[in-house]
Amino acid sequence: MVTNLQNTPLVVGVDLGGTQLRVSVLRGTHLLSRVSALTRDFPTPDLIISRIFSAIQQALEEANSTLHQIVGIGIGQPGSLDNRTGLVFSFPNLPAWHNVPLQHIFQDRYARPIFIDDDANTAALGEFYFGQGCGYKNMVYLTISTGIGGGVIVDGQLMRGARGTAGELGHMTIDWHGERCSCGNIGCLESIASGTAIARRARKAIAQGAHFSAAPNDCIEQQQDEVDAQFVARAAIAGVPEARAIIRDAAEALGVGLVNIINIFNPEIIVLGGGLTQMDEALLIEPARRIVDARAMRIPYKDVKIVKSQLGPDVGLIGAGALVYSRGGSKLPENP
Repeated sequence: MVTNLQNTPLVVGVDLGGTQLRVSVLRGTHLLSRVSALTRDFPTPDLIISRIFSAIQQALEEANSTLHQIVGIGIGQPGSLDNRTGLVFSFPNLPAWHNVPLQHIFQDRYARPIFIDDDANTAALGEFYFGQGCGYKNMVYLTISTGIGGGVIVDGQLMRGARGTAGELGHMTIDWHGERCSCGNIGCLESIASGTAIARRARKAIAQGAHFSAAPNDCIEQQQDEVDAQFVARAAIAGVPEARAIIRDAAEALGVGLVNIINIFNPEIIVLGGGLTQMDEALLIEPARRIVDARAMRIPYKDVKIVKSQLGPDVGLIGAGALVYSRGGSKLPENP
């Protein structure tokens, strides 16, 4: 981990997710402030962007900083975009977003460099510079949360692709006879193993008469609209058969996805982040590892490490800051 942060400049990090918006003024891994809001309260681009502006001002005030002290603003967001121009093509969990010139809008507002990228790419940069990726040159970051995304670093450089959309690991096909994904494809990893997919399958089971009432301290009959992946995990731990089957399918799909990642990219390390990695490892990660052990090609599998994120829930903010450092010319210590 990079620890010499004394001379690291201040940046603003914006972590824009399908569920939550978070903003921080930070120096490396040191968050000087933290502001958050639920994105579902601001469903349109105009409303969300206005809320981000307010959150940046609030974060600067809480950090006792001014915009002039900031060397750049990094924004990680989950939509598909052209990272060179900052044009967001679509935002899967916020359907009102279509071809939003996000970088141009922010550049007009702030007289500071603006950098925008896929949130999984920014998280990958955060882990590469400040977390589990230190000391490696070939790393894959996989975030398993509301959706599933990825960031791929090859020979120390983030793989972006011809239009900046490389690394959409959540949209590799796992079951070509499966359900349609929000991206339009069939049987994506995200459509089976994401928090959204787990919750959707649980609600479907409940509607068909399944009883999840064995989940401790939960009354499913009164909370059907509030079913989420963590609820399903608690039900699985409590022994509810339908819940266990849903989590088992997600874990096996994750394992197949990891096999594909190992065979295709031959990384030294795969870092798993996102809210679902906080689930009991016996439910999700350990079964996925068993699939990997049984199916991955031996040569690329022999040396790869599969680990959980070191930066935890702050990886999105730290990664947004790392985006500024990596693209804005503000040098960090070399990744050792």
